[in-house]
Amino acid sequence: MLTLATALSLGLLAASATAQSGTGTLFNFIPGLGACGFTNTSDQFVALVSSKTFHSFPGSGANPNTNPICTHNLTVSFNGKNVSAQIVDLGLDAPDDNVGFSPAAFEQFAPPVQGIVQNVIWTID
Repeated sequence: MLTLATALSLGLLAASATAQSGTGTLFNFIPGLGACGFTNTSDQFVALVSSKTFHSFPGSGANPNTNPICTHNLTVSFNGKNVSAQIVDLGLDAPDDNVGFSPAAFEQFAPPVQGIVQNVIWTID
């Protein structure tokens, strides 16, 4: 049975988990076996976040496969368009506010050969 204090702390954890957002650069990446333990392909809508964002997510621990961020989506907004993709990986060298989309998701904003889209707004849902 949950105590009131436990229920409130879980609620605060959930609220802080969805509060992460930023403005940065969206880049195109080729997925494979990601930090969340899933193997994905370029035709799936999947995303990665910076190492800092991944490891600072509430509930993150030593095993990246069990990071709660892996159950969330990344929504990117640019020029009035919003696209969501499941977070499956982290970018070890990605600047803190940069995020990545697989080619299928990236091409909703620009051709994958373009490689990057500047000044996107992103939110972890």
